[in-house]
Amino acid sequence: MSTELTSTMFRANLFRRIGGVSPIQFLILLQLNKEPKYGYEILKILKEQFNGVWEPKTGTIYPALRRLEERGFVTTEVKENREFYSLTEKGRYLLKDIIKRLESDFEFADKYYRFILKSLPPFIKMKYMIKWMSNRIDEYADLPPLFPHLFLDKIEDEELKMEFLKLIQKIMQNRLGAIEKEIKKLESKKKTRKE
Repeated sequence: MSTELTSTMFRANLFRRIGGVSPIQFLILLQLNKEPKYGYEILKILKEQFNGVWEPKTGTIYPALRRLEERGFVTTEVKENREFYSLTEKGRYLLKDIIKRLESDFEFADKYYRFILKSLPPFIKMKYMIKWMSNRIDEYADLPPLFPHLFLDKIEDEELKMEFLKLIQKIMQNRLGAIEKEIKKLESKKKTRKE
């Protein structure tokens, strides 16, 4: 599936419902929600995050910032000869609204990609999974690979965090048990063939 088609589907599904905020503008809003940033800093963070998949350019980022500013979602302040961008209250409200709507989009994306993975021939699926997992072994040393987008250290509600971690633990134990069964089956077949 082309990136253009995927991008169009999600843009139509999420961003057009909320008054025309583009995916790039959404990524900018997310960054500014943490703290004010200058343009090159935003660009650098996006380059690191999308390493090798998408190369953001100044000709994309700065016009997106200007449009956000024109609509009152972002404000600019010059400090140390740099333009720092900050979210306005209107921008914070918009971001909260977008995040609320993301839940259904995540559910759609999850089902969409699960369907694709189920439909792929097993050999291709296995090759893809091995490549994907091999590239991420070190990346997820401290975080379960099922949830790379979550930052558990930022969750303040300890009961919620505990419930979440126990759920991950149960899922991982179940998966590990299934993996151990498959390994034993293969080892048993290998041993039988040698005899």
